[in-house]
Amino acid sequence: MRLLLNKRNLLIAAIAALALAAALYAFIGRGKTPPKPAGVLARGPIEYIVEADGAIESADKVEIYAPSSLRVSKLFVSEGDTVAKGELLAELDTETLALEIRRAELSIQSAEASLTNEQTALVNSVVSARNALDSATVSVRTAQREHELLRSRQGRETAVAAAAINLDTARRAWENSKALYALDGVSREGLTQAEDAFDKAQSAYDDALQSAADAIDRAAETLDAARIRQQNASHALDDAVSRNTDPAAVALELQKVALEEKRIRMRDARMAAPAAGRVTLVHAKEGAPASGLMFVVEDERRLVVRARVEEADVADIGLGTPCRVRPAGRDAALDGVVTLLPYAAERDETGAFTAAVGDDVYFLVEAALDDVRPGVLIGMNAKVTFIIAARDDCFYAPRSLVHRDGERSWLLGRDRSGRIVEIAVETGLETGRVTEVVSPALYEGMELF
Repeated sequence: MRLLLNKRNLLIAAIAALALAAALYAFIGRGKTPPKPAGVLARGPIEYIVEADGAIESADKVEIYAPSSLRVSKLFVSEGDTVAKGELLAELDTETLALEIRRAELSIQSAEASLTNEQTALVNSVVSARNALDSATVSVRTAQREHELLRSRQGRETAVAAAAINLDTARRAWENSKALYALDGVSREGLTQAEDAFDKAQSAYDDALQSAADAIDRAAETLDAARIRQQNASHALDDAVSRNTDPAAVALELQKVALEEKRIRMRDARMAAPAAGRVTLVHAKEGAPASGLMFVVEDERRLVVRARVEEADVADIGLGTPCRVRPAGRDAALDGVVTLLPYAAERDETGAFTAAVGDDVYFLVEAALDDVRPGVLIGMNAKVTFIIAARDDCFYAPRSLVHRDGERSWLLGRDRSGRIVEIAVETGLETGRVTEVVSPALYEGMELF
């Protein structure tokens, strides 16, 4: 029984505690301070921008380098001077150069005369060799005809034919004498005389044949000698033709090129401004050798800004993107428009990509300035603001107060009746800080939570 009473007392105490808590909650709730807004809905223009550091430069910058190492004889300008196109900047000392040019001209004249003589001699040697070859060819043809004629008449020459007739007559006489001697019709002396006559006729015939053969051999030797002369004449002609004046002509041409280089140096010794503008650099001194960059001429009426844009931002910038340029120490900003985009990141003097911080690289973007104001000087540092997108008049809220769930976006705002409600919105242009929001339920100054 005591246990049952204890349970009942505990239940009554719990109910009393709950009632007291509810009363306290109601009492405190009626006096609770309302939540403070985290932001206020605003209306006006917004911009999506990219900011970068840059420098003011001339769109028309001309660098004039020393054309040679001749000494500077006279300077005509100083830094800050305004020059017209073609105006004389400096003159170099050309006295020694003029002597070198005259010496080169005389050397070329001598070389041209030598080349002409050499070419004439070459032509004469070719003509002489060709004439000798023609003569040798005629001799070969003549000797060949003589040799062929003798071979075709071999054994039928007049002397051989006469010797053959005499031999045949002597043979018949000897044979006849032998027959008569056998019949005692002729004496032994007559037989001997007939035999001697036959032997002489035989010797005469043999001599005639040998003479004919010797004539053919002599004709063959003459033909061989003529052919050798022809071959030698042909080789002599080839040698004469192969000899040429190309080396001398090449050497002469090299002298002419060297002379032209000297004449160019003489012409460039009068250093003139290639364009109109202001002289912003003079790196020359009278009496000192000309060397490297000597003058810079820039048109201060056409200025550009070259900005170093981070790699995360460069893709947002395009040709024609507007920008605001604020030179260092100047309150007023200049308007500009992007005219040149980079093809690669900025490089250092070694050709490597420049990484200013960690692995981040920068891209040089150039924008032309719409106007030039007094006090804006070439070389000034500047802050460049590229305007990627803009809205002239819209509602916008802090990005952190725009709630999202997938494709759905909403705001928590106090409506005109004072209630905190959820307002579905469409989002538009978004910057690093604010987001454009669209809804008919929005009004300027709405408190956001």
